[in-house]
Amino acid sequence: MGSSLFWYENWTGLGALYFLVPQDFGIDENVQNVHDVTLDGEWDVDRIFEVLPEELAVHILEKIKPPSTMRVLDRPFWMMETTGYFRVKSAWEYTRRRDEPRKAYTMIWVKGMPFKTAFFMWKVWKAKLPLDDFLKRVGYCMPSKCWCCVQPDEESLQHLFFRSETTKTIWKYFLSRAGIDVEGLTLHQAITKCWTAKVCLRLKPVMQALPSCVVWELWKRRNSMKYGEGVTTSRVIYQVSSHLQALVKVRKPGMDVVPHKWQDLLARMENFTHKLKGDIVKSVGKEIEETTNTVAEAKAMVEALRFCRFQHYSHVWLQTDSMVLKKIMDGIWKPPWIISEQIEEMMQLMNEGNYTVTHIHREGNKLADHLANYALDHGEIECQHFWHLDEKGRRLVNEDKMQCPSLRVKVDRR
Repeated sequence: MGSSLFWYENWTGLGALYFLVPQDFGIDENVQNVHDVTLDGEWDVDRIFEVLPEELAVHILEKIKPPSTMRVLDRPFWMMETTGYFRVKSAWEYTRRRDEPRKAYTMIWVKGMPFKTAFFMWKVWKAKLPLDDFLKRVGYCMPSKCWCCVQPDEESLQHLFFRSETTKTIWKYFLSRAGIDVEGLTLHQAITKCWTAKVCLRLKPVMQALPSCVVWELWKRRNSMKYGEGVTTSRVIYQVSSHLQALVKVRKPGMDVVPHKWQDLLARMENFTHKLKGDIVKSVGKEIEETTNTVAEAKAMVEALRFCRFQHYSHVWLQTDSMVLKKIMDGIWKPPWIISEQIEEMMQLMNEGNYTVTHIHREGNKLADHLANYALDHGEIECQHFWHLDEKGRRLVNEDKMQCPSLRVKVDRR
């Protein structure tokens, strides 16, 4: 009913208005509660612009619904939790300071690459000289000589993975063909150059995985030589190329021939296109403000229903991977406060016509998942038909048409 204190409670989501209004603007003490700026169940626009600066007034008029005409006292919600109930954990997470994850660590892992390769790369990336600390972490003792080139000198991290004659040859072989000059670079700089190389979208995962494959094979070579088995430079290049070839086969199952030679692989990836056909009415991927999965899913469902109503579709099958929203739409659960407006609008949009809401796992609707990830990585995408989709999107549509099975794998952690 708007019984919240107008100036001192966070009913707008921006914080207490008392502290947001500039000092020279002034506070109208005649306004006590939220319902003091309403008129006949709607906002009193003139009154709101009188008591608040323009930007705050516009926010309320555009973002906040007027209080209900039902004479029910306002209910407080703890906004750190979607349920609206206070939890010490959420208060602690809000007040503590957590470091943002380093971007480098997110670049190390590439889907389709063996875990052991990425894990070793992570150890190399965060290792600092002297080398003995690094070797202890990976289970080796400090050597008396350099085993990467069988010289009497002590090993160092840069020498082991970047400075020896063998390593320089290997790095130059792969990076120069990708347009990267290795002269004057350190190991970490060379790795970063691979991660940030300006290549086509299809090649980015391959360039991202390249340093991990090189470092892993150099480490294997070093250990083989330590125990008496010689490994040539050509062999290391062959093994790295095999890793990259296997990665492309996993990520591009539609590519009939994946070259093994690095230069041929680069050319094949740059020129590779799928010859696909199909039909799409509309598909959209947008980035929204940072929020929970439930809120994001609710907003997406509202947008979809608005589109269906605008197009006058009478039979609509709405799929969501949120079991929470499925149970809410079925009336089994009450909606959390944070999505109450979206739920109310969805119910209104579904009043007319034949609407069905079902739960589906993410693996069952890979196109929607792909569009969401695409929007986060590259920006908004909106497609009116099949050929507006990117390559991966078109492939997912065709897989659906061919009724290719989607598997959901769970690991037994017992």
